[in-house]
Amino acid sequence: MQLEPSFLEILLARLAFRFFGKTVYQAYAHRLPLREDARVLDFGSGLGAVAYYTAPHLPLGQLICTDISARWLAACRRTLRGSPGVTLYRGNIYALPLPPGSFDLVYCHFVLHDIPREELERVIPALAGLLKAGGRLAFREPLMGEPLRLIQTLLEENGLTQQESRVTDVPLMGNTLESIYRKERI
Repeated sequence: MQLEPSFLEILLARLAFRFFGKTVYQAYAHRLPLREDARVLDFGSGLGAVAYYTAPHLPLGQLICTDISARWLAACRRTLRGSPGVTLYRGNIYALPLPPGSFDLVYCHFVLHDIPREELERVIPALAGLLKAGGRLAFREPLMGEPLRLIQTLLEENGLTQQESRVTDVPLMGNTLESIYRKERI
């Protein structure tokens, strides 16, 4: 698994953000179950494209963006400059100073399918553990077989119940599955 993107990857992501920001990232951010005072985690924030559209909806809340890549986090910092209430962390999710049961919402945008199975089996429980009772985990992933089934199984095994799910056609990305899961209790 490659940790650091090439400069070309970052450039292509910036171009996609510039030309498809509203139809891809803003549309997804607006479907997230946000409250203005929510504590939200963007797992694998990359460029910060979804966070860019999420942050303004949290005037009384907090948005924490995480990524394992220093380059992606630097790009995210540039994308989100001037956004109040945003904190950035670099590192593995289970090694960051994030208290268990402290988030109203965790979202992932095209991240989980890139994580190897063994690592995903550690990441999903860590994400589930960060949610408050009643908290939600939302994701958008490519509509493909095995990784998606594994993600859904791991979420359910870690006490999350699917609330919503829809298939969307995303420009440049193809068919995707958007799902929201809820943590019933801690």
